[in-house]
Amino acid sequence: MTATSRLNAFMLAASKRLQREESAIAQSIGRVLAIENATPPKLTPFEMPACAVLPDILDDPKDELTRLLATCAKDLHWRMAGFGKLSEIAREKLAVAELIGPDGMFYNPEMRIGLLIQRDGFHYPRHRHAAQEVYLVLKGTALWAVDDEAPSPRAPGSIILHESLQPHTMVTLNDPICALWGWVGDIAGSSYSV
Repeated sequence: MTATSRLNAFMLAASKRLQREESAIAQSIGRVLAIENATPPKLTPFEMPACAVLPDILDDPKDELTRLLATCAKDLHWRMAGFGKLSEIAREKLAVAELIGPDGMFYNPEMRIGLLIQRDGFHYPRHRHAAQEVYLVLKGTALWAVDDEAPSPRAPGSIILHESLQPHTMVTLNDPICALWGWVGDIAGSSYSV
């Protein structure tokens, strides 16, 4: 099985999961994930320091989606989160893999879809961006806060929606998380602010 076919299998399973949601953003992201890519990814595998927890996160997958992610984990191209606007400590604690997007493994100029790893014991600072965003927590539990709400735990299977420019933050305690995310609308990284 090639990297392209492994990634396509994971993205198709993610598509099916997101298309069960009623939100327009989950539906949009799901439709794009369902498009089979015929060419190899344009980025080669690359890991960030935060990826050190990926084997533990994906050990003993409990569902089809995380099982398929485990099969393509070595094919992913990870980079620093936050478009260069986060502190240096975030390099050790956060990583994103843009599967589909302008800077993604598969090119799409209209949306960004990817994965996030956030290691345990890290507070992803309050941030915002012009894009509307959806998260699907795949593994681990994080405390999520939107606007000025108190943080609440979001376990695997949780869907979290962020409107354009809506401030949000995530805090991991004892466990790292892995989540699928998608951006629609104004997806330029220049709007990202901490």
